[in-house]
Amino acid sequence: MRCLFCKLPSDAATSVEHVIPQSLGNSQVILPRGMICDPCNNYIARKIEQPLLAHESFRNLRAWYRIPNKRGRHPSLYGVIPGIDVGVNFRISQDGPELQLERIGDAEAVQAHLRGAREDGLTAVVFPREMRPPEREMSRLLGKIALEVFALRLLAVPAEIERLIDDPHWDRIRRWVRVGDNTDHWPFHMRKIYPEETLMAHPASGDWVQAGYIIDLLLTRRREHYIVWIFYGYEFALNLGGPSIKGYEEWLEEHSGLSPLIERLGLRFDADLIRLIGQPSLQAGIEFDLAQGVEGMWHE
Repeated sequence: MRCLFCKLPSDAATSVEHVIPQSLGNSQVILPRGMICDPCNNYIARKIEQPLLAHESFRNLRAWYRIPNKRGRHPSLYGVIPGIDVGVNFRISQDGPELQLERIGDAEAVQAHLRGAREDGLTAVVFPREMRPPEREMSRLLGKIALEVFALRLLAVPAEIERLIDDPHWDRIRRWVRVGDNTDHWPFHMRKIYPEETLMAHPASGDWVQAGYIIDLLLTRRREHYIVWIFYGYEFALNLGGPSIKGYEEWLEEHSGLSPLIERLGLRFDADLIRLIGQPSLQAGIEFDLAQGVEGMWHE
């Protein structure tokens, strides 16, 4: 067995690979042990996933919706004291709500700020909720997810996995993920297509629960492959063939701005109820559906 990214033998790998990071709520979509070698797995975790998870965009969304990391811990909510731009974090512990400084070295600045505050000693804290992840790490994460989604689809045919590893067509995106030195900028498309709190029907119980993610591959008329990933209403798209999103922008224009993962697949958004309503095939299960090419995740 060889690694999907470095192509070196990976039989000694010690862990499975979460296609979408486990700390973003994924416990179902997993590649078996040996598909990714330990050095590549560790590199991607340290250099791509950790900076994204620590950034306020993902950190605050995860904190707000109580998405735990792989150890079961919930991140703190990151905030800023206006005027002095000092970072603080807020969490609820067993002893109640806690507000702590992000950096201990900012204590003196905060004390000076409080001395100059109003007589009641109150001061504001702003908790950013805007999704604006660091572009380089986000692009590389999308490339990583895309290659692993391809591998996931080919698991039943080992010869096709070998073709995916050997085919030079994928070497450019592979290099971008694994090393990140073959271009200065690999853009991705991002937009918000429904509110974060949108609900979907749980595949087992039928209860309305919070929509987590939907993921699929899109082939445009330019014969370009895109990975399209929706995470709490934010849609990301990346071209696997090269650093351009022109083909995706054309696709959106040709389809009146439809989402490849919503309206095109028979879903519709009920703005009054803040729910996604769609065909049973999307809601039938959490496992990867090869027939429909859709993966969905729901939060209880």
